[in-house]
Amino acid sequence: MAKTILIPTDFSVKSLITAKIALEANQDEQGRVKLILIHGIFNSTSITELLFYSKHKVLSQLETPEFQASCRILRSKFESILESMDIDLFNGTSQAAFENYLDGNQIDEAYLPVNRTNQFKNRNSFDLSRFFLKSKLRVQKIDWNKLFPSESSERKDELSSLFFIRAQSAH
Repeated sequence: MAKTILIPTDFSVKSLITAKIALEANQDEQGRVKLILIHGIFNSTSITELLFYSKHKVLSQLETPEFQASCRILRSKFESILESMDIDLFNGTSQAAFENYLDGNQIDEAYLPVNRTNQFKNRNSFDLSRFFLKSKLRVQKIDWNKLFPSESSERKDELSSLFFIRAQSAH
């Protein structure tokens, strides 16, 4: 049976480093991995927008070509253990809604970058960290300051960062 891992994303290439760390940490285990990249976004309150809501349309507006290319690279690099890699939106506003999401998707564990500033491109996006930390889920915290000690938060988002980071184990 595959292990399902949840990872927050802001649709930057750097957010996929957490996914890479999670996949590397599970490479030696026997089973396969289902990876869900999740993004928090509030639903519109406009009736018109809700009537014509499309998750696919929202995702296509959030995903950049660099992010899509990085996802393909991860899928290719970890195809031996990766059963699936999905991107999903969470638009709940309560911890109970988040717990229901975890139960409904049978999430086994999560990886959460800490000390990292999200780069949200949509004004309705929000940080999911508080939900992760309050959940009953086993959360592996990835200290961003240890991964990039000398890097300023202004540095450009680069595809190469997926491959050229110092190895770090989850805490």
